[in-house]
Amino acid sequence: MTGKTHRIIGLVAGGGYFLATASGAYQPATLGAVIVASYLGSLIPDADDAGADIWHTLPFGHTVGKITDPLLKHRNISHSLVGIGIYTIILLVILRLMPSYWGISIMPVLIASSIAYASHLLVDSFTVEGIPFLWPWSRMLGIPPKPFDGIRIQTGKWFENLVVFPAVNISLIIFVVSYWQKIKSLILK
Repeated sequence: MTGKTHRIIGLVAGGGYFLATASGAYQPATLGAVIVASYLGSLIPDADDAGADIWHTLPFGHTVGKITDPLLKHRNISHSLVGIGIYTIILLVILRLMPSYWGISIMPVLIASSIAYASHLLVDSFTVEGIPFLWPWSRMLGIPPKPFDGIRIQTGKWFENLVVFPAVNISLIIFVVSYWQKIKSLILK
């Protein structure tokens, strides 16, 4: 799937987790961190591709992407259980470095971002290429499995653009409208 689809799905998955489990108490910093971490978590698995949206998002991303491109193969370790584990550990270290007076609750942000990362892998498993979910075992796994893999989605083609992307945007709108009162209680005192 393309970055635009991953972003929306990651925001709905990570934000959905947070809004479903958060108390209605005032937590604007945590909500903001969940949104940013879910956004980045949904794009990080494609960091092994120099042309990926994550490199357009980060400062100096184009340069870093070009440096890492010859070193990494797309849909490798970052599209696996090992990748989720490494990402979660790195994010935990980063979150623990943040000062407590920022008012960010670490665990909801960590879980939301990891869910957004996992949503990326789940969505990519529906594509023609599949993912090496059990890396270092290099077999690409996908949904539906063989011999039904002929009905998987081609990344960036008509089905994603005309069916999947509009559907995930509608789900984002429904999600925000459904949780609007809770969102207001989290950001307004």
